[in-house]
Parts: sequence; structure tokens; C-alpha cells
Amino acid sequence: MNFFKKNSINIKSLFSINIKRASLFYFLKLIRVKDSQDKLAIGFACGSMVSFTPFIGFHFFLAIIFAYILRGNIVASLIGTFIGNPFTFPFIWIFIYKIGNIFIKNDEEFFIELNFQSLFDQGYDILIPMLIGSSIISIPVWFISYFTVKFLMTSFKKRKL
Repeated sequence: MNFFKKNSINIKSLFSINIKRASLFYFLKLIRVKDSQDKLAIGFACGSMVSFTPFIGFHFFLAIIFAYILRGNIVASLIGTFIGNPFTFPFIWIFIYKIGNIFIKNDEEFFIELNFQSLFDQGYDILIPMLIGSSIISIPVWFISYFTVKFLMTSFKKRKL
């Protein structure tokens, strides 16, 4: 019994270490891209904004389009899409769904059965609140991401000099 206590791995600390390492890895990748800080921050913000939409298969495509329209860096927008990942998507989707339901004034709770017929029957009941919630949430996410990345890049460059 003592063997298991001594050699057990704390999953919570392992998870937090991996999140920190992954965040640092992508931040360093972003810093190494040769472009202005504004363009990098705009691109990253576009990618993180798109992560708050329910269009999971089109995040890269949408991030490229928004970065091109706003004159941001396309590589940084692709890095920004990693805000949405398998660990954060359930929380993001529940959050944007709840926000969308507030604005639709839809208070009824429903249960989803996982079969094709229920997805066809309840698809719009789920998608419409998510679209409304994502359109409301994605704008503040863009600004928060932009100013956070801009601040981090500026402080990193000052510390490095």
C-alpha cells in the first residue's frame, strides 16, 4: 500500500504543468513570428475569437478570413485557435449556449438523446442560441485576447532587451 502512495502521480499538478508548458510553447512560437506586435496580436485575437463559435470544423478557415480582413498575421490567427481545444470546448459551448438562451428568453431545459433523429429534430434548438451567444461573446474575447497578447509581447520584449 505504501508503494502506491509514494509513486502516485498527482493528476491535477500534471495537468497544470502541461497547460503551462503548452501555453509557453505557443507563446514562444508567436513571439518568433516575424511581424509587428499589432499584427500578431490582431491575428491571435482573431483565432481566439473564432474559437468561441460552434463551427468546429471551420475554425482555421474562419481565423484566416478574419485575420486577412483585419490585416492581422495569419500564422498568429492559427495559433490563436488553440484557445479552443478538446478541454475547453465543452465549457465554451455550454457558456455560449447559456448566453444565447438569455437573449432568446428560452428558459426551458431539455435533454439531448445521442442519436441521429434527435440531432435532426433539436439541431436548431441548440445551434441558434449558440450562434447568438457566440456573436455576443466573441467581440469581448477578441478585445481581451488582443490586449493580453499585446501586453505580454511588449513586456517580454522589454525584459529580453
